[in-house]
Amino acid sequence: MRIRSVTRLVLLWLLLALPIGLTALAASTQPTPGAPVEATRVLTARALAARIAENGARNSVAQLDRQQAWPHVIRAVSSGWDGWIVLVPDLIANTDKTHVTALQGALRRAIVRNPHAVLQVLDPGNGPLLGGGAICVDTRMPKRWRTDVIRGVQGVHDIHLNHQVTDCLTALHAPLTETADSGK
Repeated sequence: MRIRSVTRLVLLWLLLALPIGLTALAASTQPTPGAPVEATRVLTARALAARIAENGARNSVAQLDRQQAWPHVIRAVSSGWDGWIVLVPDLIANTDKTHVTALQGALRRAIVRNPHAVLQVLDPGNGPLLGGGAICVDTRMPKRWRTDVIRGVQGVHDIHLNHQVTDCLTALHAPLTETADSGK
């Protein structure tokens, strides 16, 4: 009986030793020169918001460029996370056309997951960068996306977002474009 418990403890120790050792090693290792910044540093929405407040959006966007952090930002916005979505207006107004297009696409993907947060950052005047007419279009989106977004946007009942809801639904009810994916 005693031998079994000792054996179990030894096995448990062996199982835990490797992950603990690897964690300690990773914590003590310096980043590899040339490694992607995203692999060595975690950027949070809160940290980026503080950076924008402290240094301004233009400087923060330049820093995102230098740190090659855009893929992380685009994925976070696409995931529909509120903290990231709220940063999009500052980012989109201070970046280049490539990143504007990427951020618009990220909002398009996010609206399925979090329509309320996306509608909150849309321009109530239906502007060219962040208006419902720019974001709520089926550009390279599957057919299912359109029905899911219509359902989600119709489910947002916030009087402060009436203009954004109307603009978005108008764009969603426009005829499908040639670039819409018809099979998904």
